[in-house]
Amino acid sequence: MKKQCAYILKNGSQCDDKTFGDSDFCKWHTHEDLIPGKDENARHTLEGIARQEKSLEGFNMQRLNLHDISLIGADLGNADLSRANLSYSHLYRVNLRGANLFKTDLTGANLRSACLKDVNLLGANLDKAKFDMAHWNKDFVIKNEQEGIAAEKKNNRQLALEKYKEAEEIYRNIKLSLRDQGHSRDESPFSHREKIMQRKQMPIFSPARIFSKLMDMTTGYGERPLNVLMTMAVDILAAAVLYGIFGVQQGDKILSFGSKNPSGLMDTLGNLVYFSGVVFTTVGFGDILPFGFSKLIMLFQGLSGQILIAFFIVALYKKMMSR
Repeated sequence: MKKQCAYILKNGSQCDDKTFGDSDFCKWHTHEDLIPGKDENARHTLEGIARQEKSLEGFNMQRLNLHDISLIGADLGNADLSRANLSYSHLYRVNLRGANLFKTDLTGANLRSACLKDVNLLGANLDKAKFDMAHWNKDFVIKNEQEGIAAEKKNNRQLALEKYKEAEEIYRNIKLSLRDQGHSRDESPFSHREKIMQRKQMPIFSPARIFSKLMDMTTGYGERPLNVLMTMAVDILAAAVLYGIFGVQQGDKILSFGSKNPSGLMDTLGNLVYFSGVVFTTVGFGDILPFGFSKLIMLFQGLSGQILIAFFIVALYKKMMSR
């Protein structure tokens, strides 16, 4: 006599299907690979279960041909869909949290508003897949990157590098899929995470990694306009302080923190910030002139200003030009 499936759902209830063969689990929860064609009516069976609003959590659907299947709003949490054919499937608002989508064919799949937290998308075909308004982990950090971070905390650098490499590939595939569909705004966080993965694979404390981290902090790799704006503000204020230390000339008087100004310190500081802004934007009115070491500061600031303004334009363009 067949028993009840031993699989326990996330809500604490037990799967109500009967066991399959000698397994303690039902056909859909067995750990054995499902053979392609073993269930020719799998697609219709699964659609029927979904229409009854029953959970498909933990279902083993490896290698099944589910082309054009409609599972709108279904619960597929922790399901194994590795190497399955889900091309042009209708998965709007589906819950795929923790699902295994290793080498799954998601060509043209509709994953709008789907929950994609903790999914494994390594090797998945994401061509023309629609991810609009999909729900990802915080800061778009995927499962593979989380595993890399965990491995690094355990001092397993080799495993961490493997996971970072996997994450880089997945971020790139998502980015390219979104870019091909003209969703430049949506691709931005994945492009940013991809570059972070490239950095984490570099030798620790190497010049390249330090420079990459600096680029991330200051410009977000050209993906975050707010980062660039904050860096621009810091550049202008820091340079103004340096001009105040080394001095600049305004007409017949010296502007510096060490010189006496009848108008007071705030007037001096205001003029220094003004001069720093003029240098940063390379406007160059000529009403205030540098001398001594301030000339060198001005050269570096003029160069950094042009670079940061270019980064800001690129980052803003990416944000504004999403079709």
